[in-house]
Amino acid sequence: MAQRVHAAVVTYNRGPLLVECLHALLEQSSPVAKVVVVDNASTDGTAELLREHGLLDHEAVAYERLEHNLGSSGGFARAIAIAREQADWVWVMDDDAEPTERALEQLLASPWAADPGTIMLAQNVVNPGGSLQLGARGWFARRALALAPEDHLDGVELDFATFVGVLVRGQTARATDPPRPEFFIWCDDYEWCLRLRRHGSIRLVPASEILHKDVGHGFETRRSRLVNRLTGWTYGATPYAGFWRNACGARNWIWIRKTYFGESAPAAAVTVAQLIAKALLYDERPLARIPWLLRAGIDGRLGVFHNITPQEWAQRLRSEGA
Repeated sequence: MAQRVHAAVVTYNRGPLLVECLHALLEQSSPVAKVVVVDNASTDGTAELLREHGLLDHEAVAYERLEHNLGSSGGFARAIAIAREQADWVWVMDDDAEPTERALEQLLASPWAADPGTIMLAQNVVNPGGSLQLGARGWFARRALALAPEDHLDGVELDFATFVGVLVRGQTARATDPPRPEFFIWCDDYEWCLRLRRHGSIRLVPASEILHKDVGHGFETRRSRLVNRLTGWTYGATPYAGFWRNACGARNWIWIRKTYFGESAPAAAVTVAQLIAKALLYDERPLARIPWLLRAGIDGRLGVFHNITPQEWAQRLRSEGA
């Protein structure tokens, strides 16, 4: 029987990438019945660009522009809430993702799709150069462990899959609250997976691939190259201009560890210390980050979600002359 698939896509100021994503969705060998696009109050003329490409007039595209930027978490909460209605499957992805032409067909043809105990199918995520993008799929063991290349096997059971090409059973999506909008950005996919897994398993379908162009938030510095060379690690530095993401992610991760894994206050202090150590070893303006990371740790423990938007962070940097 034909499966009714609705896609849920969130975008913010990445109009050209969104156009490529939507074309890839609409040109699938197994048709997508509906594409829900939630625009997080973009200021780059996203709607006009979609209109120029005829995408706003496409019968399968449902476009909604939010009045305020609710972050990726708020955007996905809205998009999934719309897309899950009357859908057999909900296909979730960022605007910088581009599934291959047969990606959906390969997901639906998987034996795991026919197994009612499977509530999510995850694709292989690949970089623009063709290599596997690690970190998008994995397991939890006190921390998030990225799936190693040799573990990308058909049907391997996962603890989490990020919002890059995940196909969620519609019945389960309707039975589970959408991602937590108060997270604003980062770790919302971890938390949603933890709730979804109460209904069944998450399975990898490596035959299906999705390109993640990932504009990216990390870069390499002399300090990061030296630390990685000495330790064998592969971390990257993150720019201070985008530190609002890191602050949200740190708070959300601390909250998840307490809520789902029962992390104690002393253990949470160690987690925050590790985040500070990473900043000192790798990142721009590490000392300026420490108060924010301490605050994130406290807020995460207390369940307090005060978010700063990218616009507010940019205004703060301008006022500091940074």
